[in-house]
Formats: sequence, C-alpha cells, structure tokens
Amino acid sequence: MSTAPVWDAKNGVYVGNRAAGSDDVPSPLWIFGYGSLCWKTEFPHVEKCTGRVRGLTRYFAQRSQDHRGTPAAPGLVATVVRDEDLVKLALQDEGYTGSCVGTAYRVADADARQVLDDLDFREKGGYTREVVSVVHAGGTLDALLYRGTVDNPNFDASAIKDLDAAALTIKDAVGPSGPNRDYLLNLATWLSEVG
Repeated sequence: MSTAPVWDAKNGVYVGNRAAGSDDVPSPLWIFGYGSLCWKTEFPHVEKCTGRVRGLTRYFAQRSQDHRGTPAAPGLVATVVRDEDLVKLALQDEGYTGSCVGTAYRVADADARQVLDDLDFREKGGYTREVVSVVHAGGTLDALLYRGTVDNPNFDASAIKDLDAAALTIKDAVGPSGPNRDYLLNLATWLSEVG
C-alpha cells in the first residue's frame, strides 16, 4: 500500500526521513542498485548478480541535497526514468525502449527488516520503492528498486537536456557523502568493470 509522501522542502527529503512508495517487497528480498549501491552496498547480503531492468534508463537527473550536495547547492545523482516518462518529457521518441544494468543483492530473511529500514533512510531524498523484474545470467528475479520518479521534487529534467550545466553541478557539488564527482567516477568505474 502506498501513502502520499510529504516533502520537507527546507531539507530536500521526505518527512520522516524515509523513501516513499509501496510496502510490497519480493520474497526472497532482492535489492536492485543502479547507482551508488553498485559500489557502496553497506548492507549484508548472501548473494549478488549483475542484471538488467528493461523499460528504464539511467540519468543523472536526481538532485541530491542530503548526500552529494546540500539544500543550498544540490548535487546530481542517478535515477532511472521509465520509457513513457521520457516520451512525455520529449526526451525520447515514441517506441523508445531503454534498459539499465545494475547489481541485484539477495538479503537474508533475518536481515531484511533492518536492510529495508536503512535503505529507506538512505533513499529519503525523493526516491520511491517499487518492484521490478531483473534479467540476469541465470534467468529473472523480482527485486526492490529505489528510484527518483519524475514527479518527485528533486527530479531535474533540465539535467538531461543540458549536459554542460549538469557536468558543472557534478564537478562542484559536495555533500555529507563526499564530492559529487566521486559518485560519477565510482559509477563509471563500476560500469567499465561489468562491461
């Protein structure tokens, strides 16, 4: 069941310091990461695999006021955008089919509640939970995904349209989790390692 999140504009996060979205989770619990979760897992897991989600494309279009920037000078981090939203925003043509590679982590049942609580806090800056199908070398699995939807207050479509401005933001922004450029470089390194 989803509840409408309340936005704390001053701090750039959802009230309650939790991600929005459904309480539904797959069983067993798999988490799919496409940004910092690819190299900065910080939660116990018993298995992981590289996989791909269809119908979503990764962009640096989520303002980060709580990790890679501040409310006064937000950074930009990754989110994934649905194909139909890209068409509505005139960023892709009708019929576009995107996909996003990432890492899926299986969490032990005994750790699931704590991992979800920790991720909900980590992803409080405009992210919403949803279950997606992940294609991997062994088949498919259902995983929980955190993504900044196009209707969350930190989504910034202009970052997709103006790459020069986005690059300057990423170059200059610094937040509690460190320089924004380190996020970009870590993701680029991970992507080059998985091919």
